[in-house]
Amino acid sequence: MGAEGDMSGNEQRMPFFVDGEWLQARIEAGTALRVVQVGGEKDYPRLHIQGAVLVSYGEFTTQRDGLPGMRADESVLTALMGRLGITAQTPVVVYDLAGGTDAARFAWTLAMLGHQAGCALLNGGLSAWYQDRRHLDMTIPEIEPVVYRIEAEPEERWEADRDEVLALTEAKSEGVLVDTRTQNEYVGLTLRAPRGHLPRALHWDWMDALVGRHDPRLQSEEQLRAQCAALGLVDPEHPVIVYCETAHRAAHTWIVLRHLGWKRVRLYDGSMAEWRLCALPVIAGDTPC
Repeated sequence: MGAEGDMSGNEQRMPFFVDGEWLQARIEAGTALRVVQVGGEKDYPRLHIQGAVLVSYGEFTTQRDGLPGMRADESVLTALMGRLGITAQTPVVVYDLAGGTDAARFAWTLAMLGHQAGCALLNGGLSAWYQDRRHLDMTIPEIEPVVYRIEAEPEERWEADRDEVLALTEAKSEGVLVDTRTQNEYVGLTLRAPRGHLPRALHWDWMDALVGRHDPRLQSEEQLRAQCAALGLVDPEHPVIVYCETAHRAAHTWIVLRHLGWKRVRLYDGSMAEWRLCALPVIAGDTPC
């Protein structure tokens, strides 16, 4: 899957997904960007993309009020970005070994800081890079720490809180709620309660956006738009809130929808973990209501 734009001053904005050819060309050209690998700590020292810095998923998430995987505090995040050599003007390409969910969560986190330089996911992650026989490096880059200063508020509010989601489930606000978990989780075939999905939520398994379970590259834009149309997602101006268990998988759907042009898509950070903690109602079965 290709990506337009060349990181020049004439580029409108960095794309949300880039392929290996795009990234390799810019690495070879010495383009000023930061490549970030999320996870894979064990193999990183001997297998990583040239110049990539390593960050663990736990470094940009935290447990808050008994809820796992929540977005870390702003002060923690700005310190982390500075350690990774990222300033507010640094374009970022992020990849992972987990099908794109870890990388997508990192991209959403940057968006929540108001990062204007853009953050793209490497389509297919390290798996696709390896399958394409591209160079893997053993050199650990020496990164000089910088100061990450938040220079702008996010273009949109990319996060939805519990009260906003509750209002949507009660048809008290406008928008579409999308559950990105598995079919079994959506219908309620799970051991852990609550069994089912949030009222009025449509179902779009985040993995349906991928070529296949063993091929984490993104499907074509035409295929993705067809899936959206089948769900009734046809208006990119219409507000959408996505959720899963801990806003991990849903982060991937968030960036896919942004890639497709959705302008008002938000991530419910608390997701089902918070819904469960608050004992809020769910619907079992394969229909939204």
